[in-house]
Amino acid sequence: MAKRLPRDPDKEKAILVAAVQEFGDAGYRASTDTIAEKAGVSKGSVFRYFDNKKKLYVAAVQMAMKTLIDVVDLSVWTDSDDLVSMIINATRYKTQLSHQYPSEFALLTRVYSQDSMIPPKVRKQVFDIFSKWETVVSNQVINAMLKKMVLRPGLNRDHVKKYLMNTLAMVMVDIQQYFEQHPEVKRMEDMGDIIDEIKEYMDMVENGIVG
Repeated sequence: MAKRLPRDPDKEKAILVAAVQEFGDAGYRASTDTIAEKAGVSKGSVFRYFDNKKKLYVAAVQMAMKTLIDVVDLSVWTDSDDLVSMIINATRYKTQLSHQYPSEFALLTRVYSQDSMIPPKVRKQVFDIFSKWETVVSNQVINAMLKKMVLRPGLNRDHVKKYLMNTLAMVMVDIQQYFEQHPEVKRMEDMGDIIDEIKEYMDMVENGIVG
């Protein structure tokens, strides 16, 4: 029986870096030939390190997540003075990260949207991995928000957290679009229109919409 060659960590990393880029760009339909070419290895080497495309995809998702987990600074969320500045700072930071790590964000966006091209079992596996991480991060952020709020007596705290998560996600999508359309805006004092909009949303959160 032939002796299995030792793994080369540099070669394995090169394959994963290429896989994150290709799966981010083309989704699960990405060519393993192209991944091998970008990594500077043979296609046989790809499948020596990762038995099949499904395992390669899962490993690429895990690497994309690890890259972001290693660099993300949650204090941008948790240390803000108020809800409006927290939402602005967090969204601007997320936008900057998405420009620094476009392939990782593209791949994880496909995972989050449960891209139909991904085989069902793999789709569930990577979505579950992503969801667990998202839940941990969301809880930290929402808990920081709750510390800045005085809740009305009798409210279910878990329901409040869910409501805030949904509201925060919606508002951050709007703000991210604003930053994409206005890359020249860097200072909080230059964001009057979007800040006014966020203040209105936060007023709805704190005081309701019924007169």
